[in-house]
Amino acid sequence: MREFIRADEKRKAEERLETPLLEGLQSAETELTPADWSAILQEAIAQVKASTTSALMPRVFKRSDA
Repeated sequence: MREFIRADEKRKAEERLETPLLEGLQSAETELTPADWSAILQEAIAQVKASTTSALMPRVFKRSDA
């Protein structure tokens, strides 16, 4: 039964991804404005900061008393 549920969830996720992609392909082309590029840059910076911050967080290791 779980296989059917997972398959259905996967199908729905693919549809959620595919629908806006197809809409974008069918829409008229537009050029990116400087504001668009600025928003893209800001989002990229935020994502890099978030991934860098989590990667640099100190890790706690248990010492083994050998």
